[in-house]
Amino acid sequence: MKNNLIATSIFSLAIAIVIGSWFISSGLNNNGERILIEKNDMETTHETLLLTQSELGDYLGITEEEIQMFISEDIIKSGIPYIKIGNEFYFSVKAIDKWLVEVGTLKVGQ
Repeated sequence: MKNNLIATSIFSLAIAIVIGSWFISSGLNNNGERILIEKNDMETTHETLLLTQSELGDYLGITEEEIQMFISEDIIKSGIPYIKIGNEFYFSVKAIDKWLVEVGTLKVGQ
């Protein structure tokens, strides 16, 4: 009788350890996946914060020459938001979206 009680206790303890380990590993896997997804989202966001001239053309659906016209004409006059680093122009996606809403329709060469 005493041997059966010890055997049952050991078996119950082993089952509890296996189930507990399974819960812990499932929780760790889910957190790891969630962290990986959040990291990928952040990398995507950081990659598209600033656009080059050609990327801006792709984003707006216009040619790089039309973008160049915005810049070669008085860029301040056109009002297109930009950041100039050295001789290169960079454009913030959020600022461009806001600018498009404010400006509405604008033709190149106006």
